[in-house]
Amino acid sequence: MKIRQRLRRRRGRTADPFRDSGSMPMAMLVGLVTMSLTASIVPVVVENVTTTRTIDQRTESIDAANAGLDAAIAQLRAASTGSGDTLAGNLADLPPCEITGVEAADGLRYQVKITYYGLPENSEEGSSPVELPCPPTEVPTKAVLTVVGTGSESATLTEGASDTRTVETTYTFRRSSANTAGGLIRLATSSSTDPQMCMDGSAALKLTLTMKACKSGGADEQRFAYTPELALKLMGSESTDYPTGLCLEAASVKNGAVVGFQKCAGRVAAQQWSLDDSSRFRGTTFGSTTTNNFCLSASGTNVVLNPCTAEYANVWRPDPEAGAGGAGLATGQLVNFKQFSRCLDVTDFNVYSTYMIVWFCKQAPDGNVRWNQRWEHPPVSLGKTERQKGRFRTAGTGNPGFCLREPEEPYGLVTLVACPARVNGQEPADTPAYLMWTMYGDTKDPVTSYSIVSNRGECLTATDLTVKNPETHRDGTAKVRTARCSNSPLQKWNAPPSYNGDKTRSGTTEK
Repeated sequence: MKIRQRLRRRRGRTADPFRDSGSMPMAMLVGLVTMSLTASIVPVVVENVTTTRTIDQRTESIDAANAGLDAAIAQLRAASTGSGDTLAGNLADLPPCEITGVEAADGLRYQVKITYYGLPENSEEGSSPVELPCPPTEVPTKAVLTVVGTGSESATLTEGASDTRTVETTYTFRRSSANTAGGLIRLATSSSTDPQMCMDGSAALKLTLTMKACKSGGADEQRFAYTPELALKLMGSESTDYPTGLCLEAASVKNGAVVGFQKCAGRVAAQQWSLDDSSRFRGTTFGSTTTNNFCLSASGTNVVLNPCTAEYANVWRPDPEAGAGGAGLATGQLVNFKQFSRCLDVTDFNVYSTYMIVWFCKQAPDGNVRWNQRWEHPPVSLGKTERQKGRFRTAGTGNPGFCLREPEEPYGLVTLVACPARVNGQEPADTPAYLMWTMYGDTKDPVTSYSIVSNRGECLTATDLTVKNPETHRDGTAKVRTARCSNSPLQKWNAPPSYNGDKTRSGTTEK
């Protein structure tokens, strides 16, 4: 009992920290937890700050690389003399193979390395581009630009160095064929299983045209341009000896005459080849603006002249990239931009056909093509506020004329109906609304530019040949219908080859 009493008295005299300090233990606990959390968060904050700084640095570096790319391409484009149709490249003005620069406003730095490519001097090497010495002493076909950029003052401008970004692009030089990239000139086959043969310029430096198996995706030696002068020009064939390039020309005008390459001479009969109603390439009579009766025909591995008959002459299928030849508004033809070697066509010359097609653009030395691709059209409008509606009329043989008709149902196939001729150049007052269309030029609007719009507000459209089971005519060419207006190249008609952006620059990638 005494022991318990002494213990009680001792407890009464001893301070109880929990009782005397109130909430102090809880505050200490919170403090300890906070210190622990702070210690663990600090590395995360530091890492986030570092990541943000790295992202900013990478963004600045890619901006620097793109600035260098733009500067170099501007110099490549400026390496020219003349203007308009007489614009020509000037070797002396090509930029050097290494360019360094600083964007003064931002302190961004870049280094550009340019590698030029051209055709080989040795004909045995074919016609694929080879690297040229720097500075180039002959006309290049393309240039590969590799640009290293940085936003850091201390970074080394070498590919793969710390705090740098590298981009690479290919610049294709434009020549007399403007923006036409060039495409295959295929020999038509009777069966889809037959091997496809194409015109080939592998021996062009020997001035020899051959027929070889078409190469998948095309190849430099098989890319031809069908020029406005009606020449068939081998793309990239310019050189010191042939500054205007190489075009097809027959050795003489007679049966069996061999067709090869000669220096492109412009609008001369010997180099004019007109695609006719049967998709045969007809020659041009010397000293005349009319075609003759000799056509390009494949004979083994060579191409020769033969009579323009089904028995002797071949049918040819130029790729869209080969270009539209002389077709365009000047000839009354409507060239589809996506299928650039093809024009709006009255199917089989039958004005009562249940659909129109987009067929290979027909050609003539004087521009006077057959009526089923020649259209009277409304005035070209440059905007919705001043648009002028009118008819698309073709005057077939022995009839007063037929007009393009808007489909009865939305987004249907386009057909023709008989229509009266204009009176003193004016549309008849009683012209039905379904015959009235608006034809736009360059409106600066990607949807309306170079479109043909029906009275109902739908756009004239070629069917897409790249989809599975495309809607086609029996020969594989596209049909024509209306569709909801968009910026699709299938809805663009008579747009210039350069319309769809810069065709000279391709394959830009970051390394």
